[in-house]
Amino acid sequence: MLEKYFLRRPDVKDQQAVLDLMTRCDIRDVGQPDSDLSDLQYDWREIDLDRDAWLAFDGKGVLKGYAAVLPWQTGRRLVIYDDPGTEGDDLFLGLLLLCEGWAAARLRDNAEPGRKQIVTHISDSVDYQKQNLANVGYTINRFIFNMQMDLSGEFSLPAWPEGVVVRTARTGVDDKLIHAIVQKAFRKSDHPDQPFDEWKEFMMRADLYDADLWFLALAGDEIVGTCLCFPYEETGWIRQLAVAEAYRKRGLGSALLLHSFHAFKQRGYQKVGLAVESANNNAYRLYERVGMARIIQLDEFQKAAAN
Repeated sequence: MLEKYFLRRPDVKDQQAVLDLMTRCDIRDVGQPDSDLSDLQYDWREIDLDRDAWLAFDGKGVLKGYAAVLPWQTGRRLVIYDDPGTEGDDLFLGLLLLCEGWAAARLRDNAEPGRKQIVTHISDSVDYQKQNLANVGYTINRFIFNMQMDLSGEFSLPAWPEGVVVRTARTGVDDKLIHAIVQKAFRKSDHPDQPFDEWKEFMMRADLYDADLWFLALAGDEIVGTCLCFPYEETGWIRQLAVAEAYRKRGLGSALLLHSFHAFKQRGYQKVGLAVESANNNAYRLYERVGMARIIQLDEFQKAAAN
């Protein structure tokens, strides 16, 4: 399946070419660019490029495919991009099997308790990729919706519950308190706990962390809600919205979202996005109520790693 392609390991100098490939695939798969250089750079810091990633070139030396095996909460995540026009060459399937074999070997070597799944995320609109995955034993684990808020129009000001005030995060002071409320809130949605150091490494990464976009709702001295945002180049992104159980169904989630919308609009952003699992009906309805619309559906496929 990969015979007609030349494979090599990526290098830092390949970042822009890989991002361009990802963008072409995004436009084919979801109708708009959905990749960001900062995310690609973060992924590459998380892996050994000489071991965990591949580039595929055609006979003319044109980059046609990119694949990587990344860490994941339940095992390993496969990232695979096959250039538009290669659909009939089984490039996707070839890269999938290459990554799967390496991911399974890594999981066997590491023997991490509870981390035995191989996962990948595919746009729901790309039928041939979904069929390839099903043919080699992957099943759908969950659906993820990307939602977006258009900031060009008018939208409401936040209405805070009585006794609640908002401020931004204090780096080094609030970190563990924020982590605690996020983990407790996400636990209600069956998300596995994320150790503090692992959470901090991702959420406070130098390229996206901005304490002025981490909004905390306080009742007295207690943090009762968070809206932690990333300033991507083109889109504001709400990464973690969490509300303490005692303050749910009181409008706090809506207030935090609207507060973040206004903050991004003041910075000149035209849109704000987030991701939500399809099974989280309460969150999905909340996002719709404040004016967000679903723009992308991703299917999460998974397969137990071979022993």
